[in-house]
Amino acid sequence: MVERLLKAGHEVVVSSRTPDLLPPHWSVVDGPAAAAAGAEVICSILPDSAEVRAVVAEVLSVAEPGAVLVEMTTHSPEVARELAGEAEAQGVGYLDCPAGGGIAAVRDGTLAFWAGGSAATLERARPVLAAIGDEAKLRHCGPVGAGLVVKLANNYLVAVNAVASGEALAMVREAGIDPATAIGAITTGGGGANAQLANLYPNRVFAGDFRAGFKLGYLLKDLRHALDLAAGTGLAVPVGEAARDRIDEAGQEYGHEVDFGSVARLYGW
Repeated sequence: MVERLLKAGHEVVVSSRTPDLLPPHWSVVDGPAAAAAGAEVICSILPDSAEVRAVVAEVLSVAEPGAVLVEMTTHSPEVARELAGEAEAQGVGYLDCPAGGGIAAVRDGTLAFWAGGSAATLERARPVLAAIGDEAKLRHCGPVGAGLVVKLANNYLVAVNAVASGEALAMVREAGIDPATAIGAITTGGGGANAQLANLYPNRVFAGDFRAGFKLGYLLKDLRHALDLAAGTGLAVPVGEAARDRIDEAGQEYGHEVDFGSVARLYGW
């Protein structure tokens, strides 16, 4: 994301929890407040709500009225609404703007963004988002919190499809059918096609590649936020709860730092 912003001509100042891993040509400072000082658009992406609260507090200690905070973490919509209120009290625009597409989309500049906030705030942030993602995939989902609701629904489906695809392919395998043949048939002509079946299993799982892309622990965190969202509406989601239990079991067995495709290992892959 930073490289794409630099290539597009933006002046970028970076704060990171792991500054030693960053390229030497980046402008790196010590802490979020130093990075946000004087900035027109401030982007943050973090593990979960606790880190978001801490970083937003630092940012708001220096952010100037008229600045826009584009918060990209996948976390609680309720927390986002709370923080947006604090930002707006200081004249700072706030967008919850989680991204979709994974590491390949980051590298290719084809990320999707699902934004919650005012249309005017989104327009002020648009040049930055267009530089790091695919503007055709930039969706204004509604008021603050709406982008996160859509992202949580997306990752709910990622989790359910990852588990269900592992079960379905194990069933095919045990019945004596080549799983690759089944995937080809389903993805080209069946209603059961999904991204995990088409990409995760043939490209990563069948090769035994469980190095972290999207960490299993992060998917479990996102799924728990989605279940909290459902609980807040009074909606029963037993399928999601079953997926959570299986992903949690994989985390207990293989650790949370591996790729989320590691849930397939519970089915003998």
